[in-house]
Amino acid sequence: MPIRNSKFSQNLTRFNIPLLMGAVFAASMGTGVFSFTLPLMNLDEKAGGMWLGSGFAGYFLAKLLIAPLSGNYADKYGSSRPLLFSCGLAALLPLLYLLHPAIETLYVIQFILGLCAGTVRTVSMAAIGASMGGHKLASRFAFLSAAMNSSFLLGPLLGGLLYIDKDYLPVLGTMSAFMGLAFILFSYCAKLLPTRTATQDGDNELSPGPRHYLGILIALFGRGMGIGSLIAFYPVLLKSSLHLSPGSTALLFSIPSLATVLLLPVSGRLLAAFDRRLVTSTGMLLSALALYILGGCSTIPGFMFTGILSGIGAAISMPASMAVCSELGCAKGRALGFANMAANIGFLAGPLFCGIMVSASGHIGTPFKLTAIAGALSAVFLLYESISGKGKRKTGIAIAGCCALFLLLMIPRHLNRNTDKAVFRYSDIAMGTVVNLTIPVQENTGTQKAVKEAIAIMHQLQKDLDHRNKLGSIGRVNHEAGKNSVRVSDKAFQTIKSGLEISKKSGGSFDITIGAITTTPFYYALDKERFAGHKALINFRLLEMNSEDNKVFLPKKGMALDLGGLAKGTIIDAAANHLKESGITTAMVEAGGDFMVFGDREWTIGIRNPRGNGIIGRIKVKNNAVCGSGDYYQFIIPVSKDEKTRKHHIFDPALLQSSTESIATTTIAPNAETADALATTVFIMGPKKGNKFMQKHFPDCAAMWILPDMSIVKTKNFPPIQN
Repeated sequence: MPIRNSKFSQNLTRFNIPLLMGAVFAASMGTGVFSFTLPLMNLDEKAGGMWLGSGFAGYFLAKLLIAPLSGNYADKYGSSRPLLFSCGLAALLPLLYLLHPAIETLYVIQFILGLCAGTVRTVSMAAIGASMGGHKLASRFAFLSAAMNSSFLLGPLLGGLLYIDKDYLPVLGTMSAFMGLAFILFSYCAKLLPTRTATQDGDNELSPGPRHYLGILIALFGRGMGIGSLIAFYPVLLKSSLHLSPGSTALLFSIPSLATVLLLPVSGRLLAAFDRRLVTSTGMLLSALALYILGGCSTIPGFMFTGILSGIGAAISMPASMAVCSELGCAKGRALGFANMAANIGFLAGPLFCGIMVSASGHIGTPFKLTAIAGALSAVFLLYESISGKGKRKTGIAIAGCCALFLLLMIPRHLNRNTDKAVFRYSDIAMGTVVNLTIPVQENTGTQKAVKEAIAIMHQLQKDLDHRNKLGSIGRVNHEAGKNSVRVSDKAFQTIKSGLEISKKSGGSFDITIGAITTTPFYYALDKERFAGHKALINFRLLEMNSEDNKVFLPKKGMALDLGGLAKGTIIDAAANHLKESGITTAMVEAGGDFMVFGDREWTIGIRNPRGNGIIGRIKVKNNAVCGSGDYYQFIIPVSKDEKTRKHHIFDPALLQSSTESIATTTIAPNAETADALATTVFIMGPKKGNKFMQKHFPDCAAMWILPDMSIVKTKNFPPIQN
């Protein structure tokens, strides 16, 4: 271990450690408040997923790039300057937005925040590593990790409260205040922070060779893959497995972080005396086990258990892994910089790997299992190092070899996605859900090409028809409401026209101008009085369309289109039509429980139970689409005794509140666009009015209602429900 001045270390421990932890917490909160609120701003500005995705990718890329650079600087020149500079710079960033108030500026700020956050994380870790050793090191790193990770819990909560009036200036002001506080706290402890985080002694080289880093860097990369996969795909897994309210979903999503933050101080103290590499690899293997189990979860208790298990694994491995990196040699900043870089590379690679494996495996849970296996494999070499370092090299080789062999043998079973060689299945993520294409033919090059092109068409149409995409047809129409007409794509024009026809036939029960309300995040959770002034903005009759040049105009400012009631069906139809044009005669396209089937084959489709797990029965369909609507997709549970029904996303335009006539509907039509729109329409109407509507305007289509008492009402032509 490096030789340290004992008085210096004592002063740092007694007085500066709390200040240092407080400064790191303040900096993390500043970053968290901003970054976790930015998606809400993104939705309000209708900037679309491209801005959001590239913005967050840039943020983590900035952290990746700055980690080794800031670490090397701290080794040579000390830790106080980069800490003070990064926090001071971050505190001044809101000035950019004041000079140019645009969402593009916010993403520039986010990238710079990534540089600042990466610097604070790496340099603060290096400062602690250079200032103490022994059993206290892991304990201090545990508190440091808790300070950093707490922002994942408190940041979104505070940011949401600050943004409640849709004004981003309070968010920026709070971020600046937290960063200013971090600057002040770092200033107080600057004199006692290490002047250099690389100190020379006789037993260690200043710059250890690659072999010193190999085991821990591989392990950190694997853990980063797991974390990145969770953040990117865990919400999709929850959505496809459970239909919970946003609050319940957020609670399940936060369990791993909550468990980690609560357990870090305890785990750091209890495990400080044990071998660091052994503790790190054990914690990582535990997290990998949790991630593997998570891939097969389908119940709330299962998600809660795996979340807690994942948090325990992270709480065990984080402090120990920091200590391992810190003790690699005298160059603390260099070692910890490369460690953070490896973790961030894994963080970027994890979502990419999961995205690829969704298509390769055909199931959203399988990528989690494969990522878990990769994470466990990445910890095996570190496990070997911990055992062989005690003079038991043969034992280490035997244990690590058996673990690696077992994990490698598990991979093929999860890659074998298609046991029926006569049926080709392909899956991907689109429209926030898993899309499955099933074709009863043997896999071949032509079929692969057709399904990939179909998925690409779905992604393209999703961007064009989504009101949250500022650059898409619908986003541009909404942005120019009350000002100018907008030329839209052919498909967007036809979809708007189809929606307008159903709006007319339904007398406004289905109204594509409901976007005046539904473009507001969590609109269904807000009080009815909030939208009292929006009544005049919801009127499909005011919509102006010019078929000669595909132009659409919303005459009043504040009006907005929302094609969510039928666009999903439009996109499914487009994929099915492309398969037909590619020569495929029989197939099923399914996206989030909505289906389009064509060809000679009769397909069996289950109808979801809206108040429990599983299905209420099955129906057989051929050359038709089956779509559903329900109050279980997006909702909040009533908290008042006076409210007997849940608030959900299907809004009745006449009442300006969630419809209460049904809890679920299923419709059958010749195409998915019609079935999707009808599912929403008859949900709002209820069975009595809806039955008459179907008989008059859509006699060739069928509908089924599940009422609040779980009774079922069907049109006469709805197929028999089989158990």
